Amino acid sequence: MDHRVLKTQDLEGSLPQDLGRFPYLQEIDLSRNYLNGTIPAEWGATPLATISIIGNRLTGPIPKEIGNISTLANFTVEFNQLSGVLPPELGNLTRLEKIRIGDNSFTGQIPNLIQKWTNLEKLVIQGSGLSGPIPSGIALLEKMVDL
Repeated sequence: MDHRVLKTQDLEGSLPQDLGRFPYLQEIDLSRNYLNGTIPAEWGATPLATISIIGNRLTGPIPKEIGNISTLANFTVEFNQLSGVLPPELGNLTRLEKIRIGDNSFTGQIPNLIQKWTNLEKLVIQGSGLSGPIPSGIALLEKMVDL
């Protein structure tokens, strides 16, 4: 497994767009830095299993292309300034085990698409900006242990 962990390195600038240059890269962890800008749509063409960009200064929406990452199991974007609605394409992420989108500025309701994440074990949406009610389809998430 190839991974790049650059946590708490005082990195500045934006997220790299060209992760496609690393065809075996499965994990990117750029947590707790000073990165700004948006999540690159180009990441949707990668085989990532883990994206962790918690605690940066990222803005803008989650690109719909993230829903193309069929291998994605962990998506952690807490403590940023991300906004917009969650794209319906995220419902394609059927391997998701953990999704943490809390402490951002998303808009809209908690989407029904979460019922498609049947492998989901952990969901963190506290302070995400999303409004209720919690969709009844959450009852389908039988592996959930932390909400």
